Amino acid sequence: MSQLVLFLCTGNICRSPLAEGLARWMFPDAGLSFASLGLAAPEGYPASEGSRRFAAGLGVDLGSHRSRPVTPAGLAGGLWVIGMTRSHAAMFRSRWGSGFSGSVGVLGAPGLDLTGLGHSPEMEEVADPYGGAFEDYDRCGTQIQRLLAGWEPVFRNLASQTGDWE
Repeated sequence: MSQLVLFLCTGNICRSPLAEGLARWMFPDAGLSFASLGLAAPEGYPASEGSRRFAAGLGVDLGSHRSRPVTPAGLAGGLWVIGMTRSHAAMFRSRWGSGFSGSVGVLGAPGLDLTGLGHSPEMEEVADPYGGAFEDYDRCGTQIQRLLAGWEPVFRNLASQTGDWE
């Protein structure tokens, strides 16, 4: 059974679906499942046009993405929840942390589990491009791609626990 990594943002239409799609593209043999959720996401909205356009430029299709809010069912089996900002991680921990047994982190701090910390140290955050020009989405997507690369050792470690990385 593959291990689940969840990406988290606000509306689950820009940053977290892009992180999910890019992670699948960057780590196809990881033996991990990637999904995304939003702290204030309505159910069923497609990924934003800017996110779809950036992803398509890399050959990644976000066309089937539909936004999902954080729910206990959506968290089931999750080993990591990775927010785009410290506030995403903090809000998740305060609202859902007691029912989540996995690790909680921020994309800009690969492998740093914030679960037991009383504070969030300084780290790179991914700004929300929502409503911006394509250049904002391009900057966001490029940043997400770069930050995901830093998570490869963490993902390898997760997959090695079950021997899933090919």
